[in-house]
Amino acid sequence: MRRLIFTLTLMALVGIAGFAQADSMVLTSEGHLYKVWVADEGLVLSHSGPGIDSEEALIPQTLGLSMDGVVLVIDEATATPFIIWTDSLNGLSSVRLAALVDGAWFGPAILGGEDGTTITNPHALIHTVRTVIEGDEETEPEILETTFLHTVWWRHDDVTALGHAIYLPIPLDSIGIPLLDDAQTYDLANLLPFGLGCDDNPDVAGLTSARFFIGEGGLPQLFTPDFADCVFHLLGIDYEVEETDLPDTNEKRRRQIAVFRAGDVVMAIPPDLNLLTSKMFLGRDNSVLIYWDAETAVEWVLSGTEGWTDVKSLPLGDDIDHEQAVELLRNLAR
Repeated sequence: MRRLIFTLTLMALVGIAGFAQADSMVLTSEGHLYKVWVADEGLVLSHSGPGIDSEEALIPQTLGLSMDGVVLVIDEATATPFIIWTDSLNGLSSVRLAALVDGAWFGPAILGGEDGTTITNPHALIHTVRTVIEGDEETEPEILETTFLHTVWWRHDDVTALGHAIYLPIPLDSIGIPLLDDAQTYDLANLLPFGLGCDDNPDVAGLTSARFFIGEGGLPQLFTPDFADCVFHLLGIDYEVEETDLPDTNEKRRRQIAVFRAGDVVMAIPPDLNLLTSKMFLGRDNSVLIYWDAETAVEWVLSGTEGWTDVKSLPLGDDIDHEQAVELLRNLAR
């Protein structure tokens, strides 16, 4: 049987920020506002919107934990909020996931850590993909549709090491439950077989953060530093259909998996840049504009075919406020 496979990306929704970055507050397209914060009782999720009074829910098993780096993303298709945070309990650092699925809590589940390493700066993105597998004239097309919770965090080997990113794409079932047994972790260290490294450069200590974009064609991209080579990678994420034999049958199981596309974009790390306090836009031809707030201006750098520009400054004043400055930078990146 001849099969043709067509893949369509359907939707991506993440928290608010300059480049569609995850955050602790999300507004959906239907006008629903979700917030998450740390209270004395633990981690709290709130929800308000059209026809809904503000409601709050305490995330289980979060009382007394040392929580940091809280991230919130929403799957609009199932109205499911996903909360990711880093935690340090008894000196063991970890990244954890909880989700409010159809009115019931999933988790908290440990995604990584608790192995003596230090975990920081989680980030996440929701993305849905549909694949149509065409059969012959007598066979109806098979449609596979999967929503992925793409997650990434930073892993330090010890408290002084610069570390590297860990990427974990998690498929969700039809109602939004994370299928952790079907998830595969990617260790994003030493992505290039060469490089001088930049571990002795104190300026890179602020770059220990990886972030998601939605790139050209509506597919996710992952922007991450690689200190072994002293470069940034812009990794394209795509999807493939994997077939496995079902035991004791002649049938096969087909599922979609997230994979990296070949030919990622590599950029040298510019000096004096702090990703933890910066925001980004992905621009045309896979360029990246990084900006941050100065005292009376918005400063920025832009990647291009010949590397990064020098740091530029856009002064704020009576004629240009912060919102207008960010919109000008957004247009510049396009």
